[in-house]
Amino acid sequence: MYSIRSSWIPSFFRDEPIFGLMRTTSRSESENFFFGQFHRQGDTLCEFWLRFQSAMERQRNETERLDHESKTCIPETLSTWFIEDDVATLFTCAIIYKVQEEIISSCLDMQIKRMSEEINGVTHLEIRDVKVKDKLFKVSVSKDHVICSCKKIVMCGIVCRHAFCGLKQIGVTKFPMSLALNCWMKIDNSGTMSNSVSVSNDYIKMQQASLKLTNIWYEFRQAVSKIGMVFEKLDFVHQTIKQLNTDLDA
Repeated sequence: MYSIRSSWIPSFFRDEPIFGLMRTTSRSESENFFFGQFHRQGDTLCEFWLRFQSAMERQRNETERLDHESKTCIPETLSTWFIEDDVATLFTCAIIYKVQEEIISSCLDMQIKRMSEEINGVTHLEIRDVKVKDKLFKVSVSKDHVICSCKKIVMCGIVCRHAFCGLKQIGVTKFPMSLALNCWMKIDNSGTMSNSVSVSNDYIKMQQASLKLTNIWYEFRQAVSKIGMVFEKLDFVHQTIKQLNTDLDA
C-alpha cells in the first residue's frame, strides 16, 4: 500500500483538476446502499428490471427537485461583500454554502504578511491562515484569475479562502468567471448550463507557469548546492547566468 501511495494519497494530485473524484469509495458505497433499498437477492430478471426502473425514477425526481431549488432559492448572504451576491446567482445551493464558508473565513481568519506592488495587473501576497500553524500561503491575484499555493482551486474546483482574501485586497467585487466551473453552476430548463463557462485557457497557463517556475528554482538550488566553494565552478555558473540574461534580453 505504501509503495503505491502516489496512486491514492490526495496530496500527490494537488496539481490535477480532479474536483473531488478521489472519494470514489464513498460514492460507490452510497450507490450500493441506495439500490439495495429496492432490490432483493431472490429477484427474477423481470422483478430486477422493474425495481431498477423505480430506483432510477426516484433519482430523476430528486435531481429535478434539486434543480428547482437551485433556480428558485438564493441563500441569505452572510457578509457585506458584493462578490457573495454574485456567487449566490451563479452556483447551485450546495456549492454556495461551501463557497460562503471560504468567504467568511477569508474575512476573519486571514493575516496578510506581505503584499507586492501590482506588476502587469498581478499582485503577489503572502497570507497566514490562523487555523494553519507555521505556514504562509502564496497567492498571485489579478482581477480575472487567482493562483494559490494550497491548490484547492485546481484540485477541488472551489475558490479557497486565501484566494478570496487576495481578491478582497485588490478590490474585486465580481466573481471571476474564469474560476466558475460548469459542473457547479445552475442548470436551466433545457438541461444545459445557464452560462457555458469553464476554466479559461489563461488560468490553466498561469497554473502551468507557476509550476514550471517552481521547478526552475528547484533545479537552480540543486545546481548551486553542487558548486560549493570551488572558484572554477562559481565562474562557470556566473558566466552561464550572464549569457542567459543576454539571450533573454535579445
